[in-house]
Amino acid sequence: MKLNDPFGRLESRHRKGYESMRAALRQAGIETPQAAREVARRAWRRGLMVATAGLLLLLLVVGVLPKTAPLAFGLGFFLVVWVASSVINGRRYINRYIKEELE
Repeated sequence: MKLNDPFGRLESRHRKGYESMRAALRQAGIETPQAAREVARRAWRRGLMVATAGLLLLLLVVGVLPKTAPLAFGLGFFLVVWVASSVINGRRYINRYIKEELE
C-alpha cells in the first residue's frame, strides 16, 4: 500500500489513460519514435491554443460583465490547470509508448 495512493486509484487511472493513448496511437499508425514525438509536440501546441482561447473568452466576459470577475478568474485558473495536467499526462503516456513499444 502506497501512502500517496493507498487504494491504487491514481495508478489505475494512469494505466487506463495509457492504454487508451496506446490504442489511439496504434490506430493512427504511429510506428516511429519521431512520429510519436511529433504527436506530443502538436498536443502541447494544441493545449496552449485551447488555454489561450479560453482565457481570452473569459477576459471578454469580464470586460462585458465586470461583476463576474471572481468567477471568471476561478474558471480561468481551473482551465489552465486542467489543460496543463492533460498535456503533461499525454506527454508522459507518449514517452512511455516510445520507450515500451517503439524502442
